[in-house]
Amino acid sequence: MFFASGGSPWFAHRAGDVVDDAQKVERQNEFATIGPIYLAAMPESEVDVASQGMGLSSESRDVLLRQIKRQPSSLALAAVSTPPVAGADSAQNSALLAEPAKTAPEPSPMPETKAHPPLELVWITLWDTDAEDGDAVRITSQGYSRTISLTKAPVRYAIPVPASGTIEVTGIRDGEGGGITVGLASGASRAIFPIMSVNQTLGLRVAVRK
Repeated sequence: MFFASGGSPWFAHRAGDVVDDAQKVERQNEFATIGPIYLAAMPESEVDVASQGMGLSSESRDVLLRQIKRQPSSLALAAVSTPPVAGADSAQNSALLAEPAKTAPEPSPMPETKAHPPLELVWITLWDTDAEDGDAVRITSQGYSRTISLTKAPVRYAIPVPASGTIEVTGIRDGEGGGITVGLASGASRAIFPIMSVNQTLGLRVAVRK
């Protein structure tokens, strides 16, 4: 396990998805001691395109764009709906930025008030730190959730950064055994998670670096 900024390598290659007990303890201990992960703020020029790839309905996308102090572009206003994206959890994402109503079983879009500061949209990168064996995780942030099958090649995803300063990563599938091995990056920041099991959720403190 390591956490680094700048030019440090993202991960060290190993021949298989096998992590011994000493490495497991090292990853766990290092993860417990790292401070907030500084996520790189997304350039404004990329927000429209990035939000279209998040698997959101038109309504939820419009809410998101307003929360980050942007009005929907003409493309967004003309769209009837946004097609779902592979890996996006559409049922949960229909309630993006929502809080459950006390009298209703289903959440509804959260009204924009001074109590809810504007959000930042950021790019994060996820990858499998060991063998590409079918591991999968779900990342959840400010009501937005998407399930991701991890590959050795880092893949970039857009997420909203929550006011709470915490995002959650949940183990969904342990490909060929040995645990779920996941790394996360944004900008110059990198973090390797402890070896995860299915249904285990870990919180990661984050902050936006503009």
